[in-house]
Amino acid sequence: MARTGSRVLLDALRANEAEYIFGIPGTLTLPFYDDLIDHPMTPIVTRHEQGAGFAADAYAKVSGRTGVIFTVPGPGGTNLATPLQSSLEDSVPVVAITSALADNMRNKSAIHDVDMENALRPFVKQVLVPDSVAGIAPAVDAAFKWAKAGRPGPVQVVMKSNLFAAEEEKVHRAPEFPLPVSVPSPSEADLDRAAEMLLAAERPIIYTGFGVVAAGCGRGLQLLANKLGAPVVTSIKGRGVLSETDVLNFGLPTFVGCEDMLAEADVCLAVGAGFGQFSTLYFKIPIPERLIQIDIDPARLGRNYPVSLGIAAEAGAALDGLLKRLEEIDDKPPGEGHFRVRSGKAIYAERLAGFLDKPPAVPFDGLFVVKALRDGFPPETVFISDSSATQSWLLEQAFTIYQPRSVLLSEAYQTMGYAVGAAFGAKLAAPERPVCAIVGDGSFVMSCGELATAVSLGLDITYLIFNDGQYNALRHSQKHVFGGRYIGTEINSPDFVALAAAFGAAGHRVESGADLSAAIARAQSEGGVHIIDCPIDKDVLSTRWTRTVKTFSSRGNYGGALATD
Repeated sequence: MARTGSRVLLDALRANEAEYIFGIPGTLTLPFYDDLIDHPMTPIVTRHEQGAGFAADAYAKVSGRTGVIFTVPGPGGTNLATPLQSSLEDSVPVVAITSALADNMRNKSAIHDVDMENALRPFVKQVLVPDSVAGIAPAVDAAFKWAKAGRPGPVQVVMKSNLFAAEEEKVHRAPEFPLPVSVPSPSEADLDRAAEMLLAAERPIIYTGFGVVAAGCGRGLQLLANKLGAPVVTSIKGRGVLSETDVLNFGLPTFVGCEDMLAEADVCLAVGAGFGQFSTLYFKIPIPERLIQIDIDPARLGRNYPVSLGIAAEAGAALDGLLKRLEEIDDKPPGEGHFRVRSGKAIYAERLAGFLDKPPAVPFDGLFVVKALRDGFPPETVFISDSSATQSWLLEQAFTIYQPRSVLLSEAYQTMGYAVGAAFGAKLAAPERPVCAIVGDGSFVMSCGELATAVSLGLDITYLIFNDGQYNALRHSQKHVFGGRYIGTEINSPDFVALAAAFGAAGHRVESGADLSAAIARAQSEGGVHIIDCPIDKDVLSTRWTRTVKTFSSRGNYGGALATD
């Protein structure tokens, strides 16, 4: 008996090692879900397609695999616009299978009639549309290749509803779909020149981003840093590629002393980093003029900072090529680079100790809360945040990151509503790792329906809510940029403990420093979904947010870069 389109789709997904399918069933997609009952893949039924998109994004970020989304026609598909754009900006491999009406139902005012072939085209790398059952598997295979090829990102497969129940045709030749062009190897001449520039430098520095994490070449990065005696600075998504306790890892460019070190460096090697607005504080971080930039996406070379040498290549291949040219050179002994890292960390440690000597009081300073989280969770924990002033606290120097794929956020797109769904996507990707989402009260309410998904899955997840009763990033902008003229920033949040109970989760309201530590410990010991309602001082800014607001204040305009909370 011939396979149906649904079965062909499921077999193709399985052949591409899909593990979970995030989405919500609908009337027109029930044939697919009926076949899924007997198929070795797990449907993750969310409460909104946006939550499915964020969960797939986080699953991919933590696992390094491709996340898969499946939606009903019309609104189910268009609800993916925000998560797909977030994945596109953050270079996350996702395959979104969006069903659509059959051709004979188009343009008849039928339910869910949307041009899905074009509705999401701006938010994905490629749109693939099989017109027959025989074309489904080739389309899916091509989608997975596109998602991982070059700079990773989301790809859409449009599945017309009449194909689900249709039987597989016998064809002499399967339909073909466009395939991505392979990434070129770095040229020998470019690698020679890069090695010469690095060896001639007196104060070289390495700036690394998520491209190194995605390529899994952190070891090569460490070997190169040791050869050059070069400090390593990371982008936000690149954090943990070397442990931030490593002698050569300075951390984020906003850490104490890092900007001075960048300004004094005579050569910078940037690998897999796009120098985005949020990482560079509106492109204010001083990147050295002699810049060697290696990136898998040629369009990013020199886009935000001028380059002396741009190399379009995969990070691992480029690092291997550079190490080959330096293999006869001994590692540099501890010197200026090591000293700058140690001294910067020592200065901050002294300041942090002085801060922690002060007894905490409600409402808390955000730094105290994130330090309590860092101390209360093990090194391998995955931390997640929405776009907000809350997010900036995770970028404090006190919040040490020990391994890659440990901090998830929507960095470039800066979307609210990300963390609640992303948390269970991350946990499904790495069940052995604790997962903690730090979310502003405004962001949490925006997507709290996904608590039902997290609870129904029986996962161990902690959500800590920064509760300040404000869209606080906006409030700070209005305070410092608009002279304290407030409008639209005060919000009335629900009773989060009661809300947790309504969803079947455990809720804790923090009223002291001891309460916070106890709630963190209880969440880990008891398991399940825990909500920690933590009162936050609305007038205290993180270091990063203080500098961001000052940047916009000095420019005399809002600039559109600050999210809410």
